[in-house]
Amino acid sequence: MNKLLFACLVSSLFLLTSCEKEALTPIQTEDYRDQLIGIYEGTITYEDIAKSNENKESTKAYDHLEHQQVEITKSSTQDNALVINGNVLNLVTQSVSNKNQYDDVFLYSAQDCSGKEAYLLTFSPANRQLILKYEHDRACSVGVLKQNSIFEGVKQ
Repeated sequence: MNKLLFACLVSSLFLLTSCEKEALTPIQTEDYRDQLIGIYEGTITYEDIAKSNENKESTKAYDHLEHQQVEITKSSTQDNALVINGNVLNLVTQSVSNKNQYDDVFLYSAQDCSGKEAYLLTFSPANRQLILKYEHDRACSVGVLKQNSIFEGVKQ
């Protein structure tokens, strides 16, 4: 009985070690960074909401602007990053899971304010379309300001 069990065990181990195993490589998506560089023309939709801590009032502003431009350039300091409108503070880095998506979040704190700025840039290579979402949440001693904008444009 022990010999039979031992023979089965050895056969199983032989089968396991002789089977081919597929390499576990992540699925690669194409890097569109070179195609993404350029000037885009499109529309920007803004929404600003301000709330005062002093009198509990709030204001809301909304605007939709046509024929706006956004310029995307490569970063000179980071290989996988892009700069929005030439401002090095508007630096977005490439997503690990999606090569045509870039994002960044910037947290700050000042004497009487703190906040968060977030950028999300998505590029569609099939129709050369860029969508850039910007969110800015600021909380200060006098009140709160939330700014949101979405740029949707096509490469010129």
